[in-house]
Amino acid sequence: MSMMKSRKHIVRSGLSVVVFLVAGLGCSPSEEPSPVISVKPPLKLTIISPHSERIRSAFAKEFSDWYDEKYGRLVQIDWIVRGTPQCLAYIEDLFSGRDFGRSLKTPDIMFGGGISYHAALAKQGRTFKLDLGDAVSGMPADVRGIPTRDAEDQWVATGLSSFGILFNSADCAKRDIEVPKTWTELADPRFAGWLAIANPAVSGSYRQSMMLILQQQGWDEGWGTLVRILANARALDPGSTRAHDQIETGTMLAGFAVNFDGLRRVQDHPSTLRYVNPAGATAATPDIVSVLKTATDTRLAEQFVRFCLSQKGQATWCVTASGRPGAKYSLHHYPIKPKLYETYAGKMGVDDNPFETDFGIKVDRALAVKQAVVLVPLTQAICGENHVLLQKAWAAIQSAGMNQAALAELCKPIVDEQDAYAKASLFQKPESAEALKIEREWSDLFRAKLDRVIALAQG
Repeated sequence: MSMMKSRKHIVRSGLSVVVFLVAGLGCSPSEEPSPVISVKPPLKLTIISPHSERIRSAFAKEFSDWYDEKYGRLVQIDWIVRGTPQCLAYIEDLFSGRDFGRSLKTPDIMFGGGISYHAALAKQGRTFKLDLGDAVSGMPADVRGIPTRDAEDQWVATGLSSFGILFNSADCAKRDIEVPKTWTELADPRFAGWLAIANPAVSGSYRQSMMLILQQQGWDEGWGTLVRILANARALDPGSTRAHDQIETGTMLAGFAVNFDGLRRVQDHPSTLRYVNPAGATAATPDIVSVLKTATDTRLAEQFVRFCLSQKGQATWCVTASGRPGAKYSLHHYPIKPKLYETYAGKMGVDDNPFETDFGIKVDRALAVKQAVVLVPLTQAICGENHVLLQKAWAAIQSAGMNQAALAELCKPIVDEQDAYAKASLFQKPESAEALKIEREWSDLFRAKLDRVIALAQG
């Protein structure tokens, strides 16, 4: 918007122009009075989100411009940035009055994360019912069986994302290591010590990727794959950003990624990095937004949701930077409205259409919730204090020519699927005495398993 157009817009939208008459203030009555423009300060909105700085800055700018055009006010967004699981922990601390000496900022909105997280907030009574009217026009009720909005309208999808593998193709070539294309290839010994794996307790995208492996391969085979992937990790990283930084520099060669994070890295380093959706082994899942009951201005918060579903908001997600005037970066999201794939054909930051392409996995939501819960304590049991012993056992298997008896013992789950799910409710409060007791038992079971693996590998 030009300076002149902006000034006209200020006047047209009702921002006050106050003319002070200078008579009696030491000026001659014949002098020209000087207008003073009094511009109202921007409205404030606080959003908690796991999204990257590029997504945050793009949506802050585009929403403020959109709101100014419609209502004549700018909006300033204050961001609270956390990994997706930490967003929920932050909100729970806020509602429970547990600030532990911190002065917690109060979010109006949670922006980003999958259905299970927002469904949990709705179930706990943390979110408002949304009144979106025609904003959801053109949006399907589901995407391959996964709903795009809550039955009570307490959350709604703004876009879709997939999960796959980010890898450094240049450094793989330098080390004569074939690049990975499937989840199972990440479990191959060629990546021993070369995987960047973030702790699923703090990374929602890594937890989702691990859950998809269990959904595709089942409990027994899936845990065999996950254990070998964790054995290939040098350590558990404290978040996906740290993991991706290491892949970017070649310190590590590969790891999990949500598609828009992976493609963002590739956009910055096209000569070294690649991202791939494992063929037939991933899913397009909704990226959700909710308005929290801590919101100070529910109308403004709801307008942010409406913006995300508007054509301008959807274009912010999916159209490349070259197709959005003034934009620096593409955000690589799939739009939630099928018609837009035709509207923006040839201008999008993603290549495929999840409404037409089968990504392979039809997610069982009820099962996914249980899997997401038990993934954290089981990963801790495997990769907490047992991680070095796990690496030794994995090295012993390789030194013994991939000893099949030792490998089978390593890949066998330490807990039965139904038994694990039966204990899932305990981990809703992970610091409880019951949860800590079960985690300790699982850790002890896995340590004993590793001792057996090493003994088998050594004959």
